Amino acid sequence: MATFAAVVVGLVLAVWTAVSPMLVAFLKENVEPLVANTRLWRNSGTFCQSQWEKVYDWYDGNAYLLGTLGSTNVYGLTFAILNSLYLYMDITGRPAALVKYKIQPGVNAPPNTSLWRNSGTFCQNQWEKVYDWYDGNAYLLGTLGSTNVYGLTFAVLNSLYLYMDITGRPAALVKYKIQPGVNAPPVEPAILRKVALQLPITALVTFVAICLAWPILMWRGCDYGRELPSFWNVLVDFPALMLGEEAGFYFSHRILHHPYLYKRIHKKHHELTAPISIAAPYAYPIENVFSGVLPPLLGPLVTGCHVSTIWLFGCYGLYITVTDHSGYDLPFNFRSPEFHDFHHSKFNSNFGVYGLLDRLLGTDTAYRQSKAAARHRTLNGITPLSNSVKKFKRDKKLK
Repeated sequence: MATFAAVVVGLVLAVWTAVSPMLVAFLKENVEPLVANTRLWRNSGTFCQSQWEKVYDWYDGNAYLLGTLGSTNVYGLTFAILNSLYLYMDITGRPAALVKYKIQPGVNAPPNTSLWRNSGTFCQNQWEKVYDWYDGNAYLLGTLGSTNVYGLTFAVLNSLYLYMDITGRPAALVKYKIQPGVNAPPVEPAILRKVALQLPITALVTFVAICLAWPILMWRGCDYGRELPSFWNVLVDFPALMLGEEAGFYFSHRILHHPYLYKRIHKKHHELTAPISIAAPYAYPIENVFSGVLPPLLGPLVTGCHVSTIWLFGCYGLYITVTDHSGYDLPFNFRSPEFHDFHHSKFNSNFGVYGLLDRLLGTDTAYRQSKAAARHRTLNGITPLSNSVKKFKRDKKLK
């Protein structure tokens, strides 16, 4: 029966494909003359065409971007608008004049926070599976758990950038390269091979460092319980975690730029003046430990937050690291990589993660006077900021 239904549907679609041009021609010939002279018809047609041309130009007429980013934006906005009234009624139970039309008034009656409860229940259920997987062992959760979560996150975040760096496709995204003349995709195989050979060493050193550092967090009393922290706990913890990472990374990073240490340690990471995402951890092991592993743990050492919060913040930190080293300023990306990309091109500016201490201590002066600072924002269109903001002239690089 299912096969028969599929055949019928296929035949109907085939017939419709053949008939639809004739139907359109019939409507244009017989119906359109009846309404063509009305002001509403003329104005609506002109209005729709003009709005479409704006959208078309916004995406540079690129068929792929129209179909992907365009569709996502249209559907997302439509979903939000269509849900707004219903969500307001479910949360507030107002206005009563409309709430009375609830089909099942005794089930999930407003005010209803089922969305909030269900999302929390889903996260709790998933966490319990992870918790049981590690038998609730605090040390295993902190070491093996962290390594697995961060490794998977790093792989996923790198996938698109690595594909672009290897293949030079899709051209619609490769054009957002910040320094198109340096390490332009496809990236030289020798560079990728050099970076790839370093990754296993970095992974091993990171795992060992986490194994050695985690007992300190256990001693601190970080929460490894079966129950997840509330959303409000996470919201309050995050600023402290960000501040701890900013301080730890800024000062360890700036110390590494001391001429003695830069020449012997940090210069390896700066071999790529136009970084690529997979090279984010490309450095000597000692640097990965003191600038990569330890700074994100300073915040948890202060707050004693739940291990799931540590994981969430670690994944957020990886997103920042991968984006900052990607070399691409992609549209609608929450994080602009211009700040750290400038550091790789100039070496002696922008040492922090979020720019707070750079601003307070005056180590971003050259950056703030550059065109890179004007490009340091979320790209909410499809025209590369390197085109819309005139590129700054690069100074002679520090050797």
